[in-house]
Amino acid sequence: MNQTVRTLLRPIHARLGAYTFAIGVDLSEATAKSLTRLRRDDLVRLCETRDLEAEGTKNQLVKTLLDWRDRQSETASSSQLSSVSTVRPPSTTRPNHDINTVPVLERSHRVHVTPPLSKVESPPPRKGSKPKDGEGELELDLESLGLEDKEIPSDKLVKLEKIGSGGFKDVYVGKLRGRVKVAIAEFRGQLSQMDIKELKLLRDFDHPNVVRFLGVSIPENTRDTPVMMVSELCANGDLFDYVRNVAPPSLRKVTNLMLDIARGIQYLHHHNPSVIHRDLKSSNILITSKVTAKIADFGLAKVKQSTRSMVRSLVGTVNWQAPELWHAHPKYDHKVDVFSCAVVYWEMLQWHAPTKRYPWEGMNEHAIYEAVGAQKKRPPMNGLRKLWSPDLVELVEHMWAQEPHDRPTSVEVTNKLEYLIKH
Repeated sequence: MNQTVRTLLRPIHARLGAYTFAIGVDLSEATAKSLTRLRRDDLVRLCETRDLEAEGTKNQLVKTLLDWRDRQSETASSSQLSSVSTVRPPSTTRPNHDINTVPVLERSHRVHVTPPLSKVESPPPRKGSKPKDGEGELELDLESLGLEDKEIPSDKLVKLEKIGSGGFKDVYVGKLRGRVKVAIAEFRGQLSQMDIKELKLLRDFDHPNVVRFLGVSIPENTRDTPVMMVSELCANGDLFDYVRNVAPPSLRKVTNLMLDIARGIQYLHHHNPSVIHRDLKSSNILITSKVTAKIADFGLAKVKQSTRSMVRSLVGTVNWQAPELWHAHPKYDHKVDVFSCAVVYWEMLQWHAPTKRYPWEGMNEHAIYEAVGAQKKRPPMNGLRKLWSPDLVELVEHMWAQEPHDRPTSVEVTNKLEYLIKH
């Protein structure tokens, strides 16, 4: 292994060293107190390798693990964790997770299911998010969140067919006030800090290429009746499925969809305060009945108070992720979204291919780190220049440049696509 690869993998090996402790945890002897001492990402790993929900607060993760243990037989032994964490391809069954198996993504036939994250930041508590009863549950205070004008009485909502699920949400087609079709996300259990954060961000968004938040329904007793988040319905599901299920459109139509995405990103980056999405991928881009692309899922979005500052964190899904995130203490800015957008565009350029692949399909986390980070490889562009405009292919290659300062801004991407459409 050359020195460049060793340098890149050093922080990753450090992270895996932390996971070794979690591997040795014997849940048959663990208590709530002993599990709470673990780091949150260790708890996430313990959940993921047991096919359990891996979102929420530390207390919620501990409860999930203890509930799972109680359901197992007394002779069940703790399974060894795999260090693999990748996005999952479409599947209707959940495979057994052994050390040599790359996990696969369970997907709904209609609505996207969020792929597992390589690592998720646990946001700090915000005003209005108060733990109670020692269970890590959150009390949703609409007034303190500025959402008092977004409350929707539950009797004004009617749930229809279930169209998907992911994390701690079930998603339904519904009707608002008996007329307007909407998407209703029903939270299973108490809201997490990440859910609260997403609601607070959605409150202020107003752009044709960002999914429109309509309101939230808060029951009197959130222990027995779920909280519901209401947003506009994007009838064609997510872009991941749309590329695979719809006949390839013209170059102009594909470019228009790319422009929709670029305009949505530009809006977020120039919002006040500025927002970095941090988890941009085809399953987080929804398609309306009029075939307009809209950016969704802001659970991992990061607010930047200063456009000059660099954000320090490690989040997102590795297959779409910019390499500057792969450090023990990463520093990054808006250009991580530009990189991820380029990978999404690459997926769209495959529309005419008989087999649609997602980026780095079949590769585990460490293989992707080495390919993208050390070897500076990108998803294959073979033959794409013959199918698409060379200018469009060159734009994608510009957007996923290794160094952030070599990538265009979201404004420059938007301007370039507008120029290509006109000419």
